[in-house]
Amino acid sequence: MYPIEHNNSFIARTRTVFEELNFRVKPLKRLFALSNVRNRKANTVVLNWYEDQPYRKGLGGAKRLLFVIGFFISILSLRLFSNNIQWVRHNFKPHNTAGKPLLFRFTLRLLSAVTDQVVTLEATDKFDSSVVKHPLYKNEGQLYQYIAALGSGARNIEYLYFGSIKPYKRLDALLNVWPQPLPLKIMGFCSDKSYTQQLHEIVAARRLSVDWVNEFVEDAALEEAVATSRFVIMAHDDDAMISSGTFYMALSLGANILCFDSAFARLKSKEFSFVKIISPENLQMQLAAIDYVDSHIVISKALEKYNEQAIRESWQAILST
Repeated sequence: MYPIEHNNSFIARTRTVFEELNFRVKPLKRLFALSNVRNRKANTVVLNWYEDQPYRKGLGGAKRLLFVIGFFISILSLRLFSNNIQWVRHNFKPHNTAGKPLLFRFTLRLLSAVTDQVVTLEATDKFDSSVVKHPLYKNEGQLYQYIAALGSGARNIEYLYFGSIKPYKRLDALLNVWPQPLPLKIMGFCSDKSYTQQLHEIVAARRLSVDWVNEFVEDAALEEAVATSRFVIMAHDDDAMISSGTFYMALSLGANILCFDSAFARLKSKEFSFVKIISPENLQMQLAAIDYVDSHIVISKALEKYNEQAIRESWQAILST
């Protein structure tokens, strides 16, 4: 499995699913042992975000060239060691570079040729894929305990925007239309200095009521913030991501979700009444007209559709092919 660990809880939750399906989960680097050439029919490979590898930060010059060469060798050699290669594609475009450069397009074609199938976490009409369900942020036992503990607990953050801050998530577009008197809490780090400056300039020029400290947020602090928020806002570019960890964390912790229009937003607004599509025009009037759905209802509906059995069954169908 690649990666075997990640700061995104998706990997830990998915690894648990594989173990429940009686797979022994090992890091990808363990695959490239000579003994696995003989055992290739017994080996299944699951790749996540693999197409983003050439765009790792901190690589430059000869070091980057050698890394990219090694990366392509790893793709071409996968078939020697495994008879079942599943590529989970999370995004339409790389997130550490602009557009779809030639290298990225070549990588997509190569992975498509080498792997058995493309797997996505949502249905898409951009390419053929098999769909598995995205796991929730916590396991069922934890979520049921959370529902029981909700009671009349206050949700004192009205509007929250969270996650790593990158241009494709369009925080700038949100700030450009955000109603001046409404409070907006932002939690997340922006490593792009130019984009950070742009965001601060918008806030200052429009005199917005925005609370943002540009720093990494510990998991516990972020979880507490989401769990005490009424509405989480997503302003992602359309055709940037196939699925969203931000969405599933908000869903798991009972927040209502407001999205700028995108294929993902349209899909989720059909699934859940508490997912609303908002437009930049007359935003304040739209926000005032939205009915809030209680958090215990949000979590209950999430568990109906994305319970652990449903997740396992979706993966079982993929891994048994």
